[in-house]
Amino acid sequence: MLTRNFEFRVPPHSGQRAGRYAIATDGQPILIGAPIKVDITKTNVGLGLPVVVLATGATAPVAGMHGICVYEFKNDEAYAGADPYLTSPSDLAKAPIGQAVQMVSGDAVKVCFRNNNAVTFLASRTIANRTMVSEGAGATPNVDVGNYLTPGAGDDTAGYWAVTASANNAWLVVTGVDDARSEVEARFLF
Repeated sequence: MLTRNFEFRVPPHSGQRAGRYAIATDGQPILIGAPIKVDITKTNVGLGLPVVVLATGATAPVAGMHGICVYEFKNDEAYAGADPYLTSPSDLAKAPIGQAVQMVSGDAVKVCFRNNNAVTFLASRTIANRTMVSEGAGATPNVDVGNYLTPGAGDDTAGYWAVTASANNAWLVVTGVDDARSEVEARFLF
């Protein structure tokens, strides 16, 4: 599990995990598991890498220009400013500003998105509401096996992924839905 809202069911193999991208130093943190696109107008000056930004709205996918954001925290940075006794790796959900990230895609890659409601943990902190798939499992079970997913509105409330009827805008095809666990499993189409 990468985060409480995103994991691989079939992980990417060689060539499906592109790692030569970064978030702009003046950009926003990007949720791990969110759709991203290369912004050819920007360069991360500190790292000299092309910049990726959050992809929003129904968009036809382009291999090498679109994918899912993956970031792996190093131990020394992961818990900076957080209580290490209450913070687990799944709590670290966003790739930091200015850091190198991976862009994953590939027709063999299968992922799982998990919606969650806000909850208070051990009476000490709140885990925020996060909608990965709008019309997704848990809140409104309108997503079905065989539906297509495309980038959504791009926030925790409206969702990062949305159902689309257009095969042209489809990034993923839904392969499983578990309403009890609020999970949507999907496979890449490119």
